[in-house]
Amino acid sequence: MFKHNILLAVRNFKRYKSSFFINLTGLSTGLACALLIYLWVNDELLVDKFHKKDAFLFQVMEHQQYAEEIMTTTSTPGILAEALKDEIPEITYAATTTWISDYTLSVGNINVKAEGYHVGEDFFNIFSYRLVQGNPDLVLSDKNAIVISENLAERLFNTTENVTGKAIEFQHEKEFIISGVFKDTPPNSSYRFDFVLSFEEYKENNDWVLEWGNNGPKTYVVLQELANPDRVSEKIAGFVNDKSENSNITLFLKPYSDQYLYGRYRNGQQTGGRIEYVTLFSVIAVFILLIACINFMNLSTARASRRTKEVGVKKAIGAYRHTLIYQYLGESMIMAVLSLIVALVIVQLFLPQFNQITDKQIHLTFTPSLLGWIAGIGIVTGFIAGSYPALYISGFRPSVVLKGNVKGSLGELWARKGLVIFQFTLSIILIVAVMVVYQQVAYVQTKNLGYNKDNVVFFEIEGQIEKKLETFLNELRDIPGIVSASSIGHNLAGRQNNTSGLHWEGKNPDDLILFENVQVNYDLLETLGVELKEGRSFSREFGTDTAKIIFNETGIRVMGLENPIGKVIRLWSRHDLEIIGVVKDFHFQSLHEKVNPLFFILNPENTWNIMARIEACNERA
Repeated sequence: MFKHNILLAVRNFKRYKSSFFINLTGLSTGLACALLIYLWVNDELLVDKFHKKDAFLFQVMEHQQYAEEIMTTTSTPGILAEALKDEIPEITYAATTTWISDYTLSVGNINVKAEGYHVGEDFFNIFSYRLVQGNPDLVLSDKNAIVISENLAERLFNTTENVTGKAIEFQHEKEFIISGVFKDTPPNSSYRFDFVLSFEEYKENNDWVLEWGNNGPKTYVVLQELANPDRVSEKIAGFVNDKSENSNITLFLKPYSDQYLYGRYRNGQQTGGRIEYVTLFSVIAVFILLIACINFMNLSTARASRRTKEVGVKKAIGAYRHTLIYQYLGESMIMAVLSLIVALVIVQLFLPQFNQITDKQIHLTFTPSLLGWIAGIGIVTGFIAGSYPALYISGFRPSVVLKGNVKGSLGELWARKGLVIFQFTLSIILIVAVMVVYQQVAYVQTKNLGYNKDNVVFFEIEGQIEKKLETFLNELRDIPGIVSASSIGHNLAGRQNNTSGLHWEGKNPDDLILFENVQVNYDLLETLGVELKEGRSFSREFGTDTAKIIFNETGIRVMGLENPIGKVIRLWSRHDLEIIGVVKDFHFQSLHEKVNPLFFILNPENTWNIMARIEACNERA
């Protein structure tokens, strides 16, 4: 019977070629879209899940209480990890990390750009970045050690063999000795880097990380297997308060692998993150499959009249209805399998472009879980697509069919119309969603942010430029097509350096108000086209502008200052700064956020990004 049904299905496919190809195209396209979305969703869900200690690996985070809000951040004091490991017995390992940046590494005449950062000694005991050379307990014990990836070893030495003990020059300034080599970071790691240095070396050159009142680095811990994370969170909540008077910080633990998908907080509460996109695209995949299945149903029932006599004859000679149902469901299953094969070919062909769009490195590897999912979706799709046609066609009565008097019932008519309406409703929902997303993207691209972002080139300061910054900027300004150039310690894409250490006349000492601290060079405001509301910008004509400060409108408003120009505020209880200007508010965060208080101070030594405005006609140069 099985062979008989397959033979009948093949004959019907050959007989009704146009219907067959239409159904095959519709189902295979829907399945290909669903498969691509599944691969993306599965990759998102597996980010950072490869660490062996995942169940016990946590990131220490902060709730910072301010006058109007609670700000949640991953930034912590630089000495927190060491103190937690010493004082909290439930913590097995703890490590501090800085932030990943581009650096220049040299061996002889070979210079390469590589990404790396400073990390604590327990780093390789916490994270499962596999060392192929070196001991995880020892590779970072020396502050002059560097641990590199296999890819970086190939770029520097053309080999990964016997590279430990060799020297690498860092930023053309200092030599580090290779103490280990690790496997390249996997694609499903939220952090990608080529090398790590010892955090002890960073502390030597950055005294600020030794103070409990300063935040910046990130802290990660591994708990003992029997430790209760909630109780440990409660235990460390006031840890910083015990070390620093008048602290507004409450610590808590967050599972490390959850941070990628659940990284958004608002006023101290977790409010989502990338998981929203995962959910959204999963729903879209279901919608696409439903549309493809409904299209199959409608086409199958529409050509049912051509198969009425076949049903009548089979029933007349004794065929049972369930036998016919199995036959027609079998046809839809075969169609689903064929569509699935075509869909896999489509996915394989378009996967490189899909990876480019999504910035992923997804491969179509037939693991048991993927094969199970593919088989499941094929069976479910075949059953859903073929269920209504099978029930509809098999329900014909032979006496009526053979007389040629087949008429659809009102219920069947409404069912078909309902499917069509449902199909078009889903299509309209998806089309409207695409239009809304397009309009949102267009709005973000054309929104006036409060400064002129067009024709501005942005790049990081590196190498010898840091020591000869002013000379470099002067040379840059002399290049034809460069309108202006300056440097800034910010990239104006979010809150990156903030403080509540501002004091002014009339301030309530109990109020903690967070200001964004943007350190700039001369000509920065002019280069970006930030508009002054009153006062002046930093100028070389005044010899004391390093003791001046410029606020945005929101900053002046929250301080409650009237006629602010000329007034003096105190920064961190040790710097008296005169207000010389107020700029109009501009967006430096997501457009979902209101404009927050901000100030500019002149501090060229602490700027590490170049911003240069070019003439519009040279924007492709």
